[in-house]
Amino acid sequence: MLGAIIPDLDDVVATERRSLPTPANPILPLHLRPALLAGVAIVERAGPEMLKMLRAKMMGQNQARFSSAIDEIMNHTCRSVASSQLQLI
Repeated sequence: MLGAIIPDLDDVVATERRSLPTPANPILPLHLRPALLAGVAIVERAGPEMLKMLRAKMMGQNQARFSSAIDEIMNHTCRSVASSQLQLI
């Protein structure tokens, strides 16, 4: 997924000759962690449009799970903004 946001990341990981983290071994190598944080920051700043683009890049069950997570986040965010706007009134 990060390869869709940071295009050169896939090449860097391929030269690593190490596999990406799995549920059994969830530790990301130290030198790849800044790329992960940068990807998160890019998505956060781009907002919902970036989430829609990422959803389009996924397939099958991954797309369904991602869509579900996005919908939950967006609903929670909309409720938070609405309640904070009521507090301002």
